[in-house]
Amino acid sequence: MVSFDVDKTLFRKPALTTVARALGIGERWDGLDEMEQKKRITIGQCLARQYELLVGMKLQDVLREVSKVEMMRNIRETVDKLLGQGLQVILTTDNPDFLCQYLVEHFGFNGFVSSKVEVKNGVISDDIEPLPDKRLGIRKYCAWMSIPLSKVVHVGDGLNDVPVFRVVGYSIALNTNIDKVKKAASYQMETDNLLGVYEHIHAVMSKPASVD
Repeated sequence: MVSFDVDKTLFRKPALTTVARALGIGERWDGLDEMEQKKRITIGQCLARQYELLVGMKLQDVLREVSKVEMMRNIRETVDKLLGQGLQVILTTDNPDFLCQYLVEHFGFNGFVSSKVEVKNGVISDDIEPLPDKRLGIRKYCAWMSIPLSKVVHVGDGLNDVPVFRVVGYSIALNTNIDKVKKAASYQMETDNLLGVYEHIHAVMSKPASVD
C-alpha cells in the first residue's frame, strides 16, 4: 500500500489554511496554529477549533476555494500507475474526511485515514472528531485491511509524518525543508511532478524483499 499526506504533499500549500483566508477566517485559523506551536493548546484541540470555524458553511463553497489551491502535477496518472501495480493507494492526513472525499473523486484514491467532520444537507456541522496522531490512524486502517505496516510506503513532508515514517516499511520525505523529517525518512526527494514518486517506488519494488 502507498499512503500520501495531503498538505504540501499533494497540495503545494496547506489547503484549508489557504482556503480559510479566502473565506474570511484566516486570522483566527492562523491564531490557532500559533497557539499550538507555542504549546498553549494540543494538536487535537487546534484541529477541532479550526474545523469549528467552518461550521455552518456550505461544503460547495469550501470546495470551490479548495479547487483553486495549486497541486502537484500528474496526481491522477500517479495513482493509476500505482493501482496498476496492484497496490492500494490511500490518503493519510489530519484534514477532514470531506476534503479526502474530494480527492478520492478527482484522483481515484482507494480510501483515506483522516479527521471526521460531518456534513448535513450540504452544510458543515459541529460533529467533529480530529485525528491528531496519523500513526494511530494508519495502524487501524492497516489492521482493518489486513495489510502489514511493513508493506506500506508513506509519502509526506511534515513533522506529523515522522511517527508514520517510523512504523511503515518505507518512507519518502517529499519537498520538505525540515531536517527531522528528512532524517526520519527512508528517502527524500524534491519535485513538482508526482510521477517522480511513482518512478522511485517502482524502482524500490523491483528490488528483492521490497514492499508489496
